Amino acid sequence: MSHEIDHSRWYVKKAARKALVTSAWASGYLAAQDRKAIGPRVRVLTYHRFGDSPYDPFCVSRRDFAEQMRFLADEELAISLYELEEFLRGERDLRDGSVLVTTDDGFRSVYTDMLPVLIEYGIPAVAFVTAGLIDGQPRPTPWRPQPVDPQDAYLNWDELSRLAESHVAIGSHGWSHRSLGELSPAECRDEALRSRETLEGRLGRAVTSIAYPYGTLADFSPATGQILADCGYTTAFTSQHGAIDRNADAVSLPRVKVEGGEALWMFRLICRGAMDPWRLVDESLSRMQRSGR
Repeated sequence: MSHEIDHSRWYVKKAARKALVTSAWASGYLAAQDRKAIGPRVRVLTYHRFGDSPYDPFCVSRRDFAEQMRFLADEELAISLYELEEFLRGERDLRDGSVLVTTDDGFRSVYTDMLPVLIEYGIPAVAFVTAGLIDGQPRPTPWRPQPVDPQDAYLNWDELSRLAESHVAIGSHGWSHRSLGELSPAECRDEALRSRETLEGRLGRAVTSIAYPYGTLADFSPATGQILADCGYTTAFTSQHGAIDRNADAVSLPRVKVEGGEALWMFRLICRGAMDPWRLVDESLSRMQRSGR
């Protein structure tokens, strides 16, 4: 795939996201949602990589990430995975608009770029890692064809241990980053259980949360959710956009993707729910998302 195609896709995606966020603000959608709310809502943000990679929507610059975390700290919006789990069990009240920061895959920049910012602003986070790819090299994607920058290698076990010691919760992202929804029940169980047991054995910490690899509608179902629960997971996160309330299904929780190259004003509105309607795009384009991996 050529860089010209990548640039075209970048601009189309940026325009669509900006239009949705702007429309949500200008139309009064956010205020209407606030009035309709019958209880507090939490949003879980999804990141992937950090660094300087123009035209890669999965990569957020360290400077932009720092601005975003400063905003969460100033507004006192950030919560931990433990607090979210207590909220879902009805054991804790949370402020409406609270935010949980998560990352997927386990790229090394989570340690080199993300962790120092989290520490600076006192922000809790969750790193969902693909256990079988620890110590490995990244794969090319439609947004980042070969050659892949070596700095985007996956975390090694020492770095992952240091993340856990720095109070970043470690979650599973499967064993080999295969779609759990497309596997047989036995294969799904193996991916989920092997990942959790390996992470717990290497880190000496309980791992009870998982993020579905890819997380589109093709990648999870009530059946996969039951398998994950049987494997000891209490929460599972998808890539479907939306907010979480007390009645949310704990094994198919929505999140909101944060992309690179977007201004702080967009991030602030995204935290308020301006990207929640993107779930309609998730539903209608799930097949396209799956084919683009």
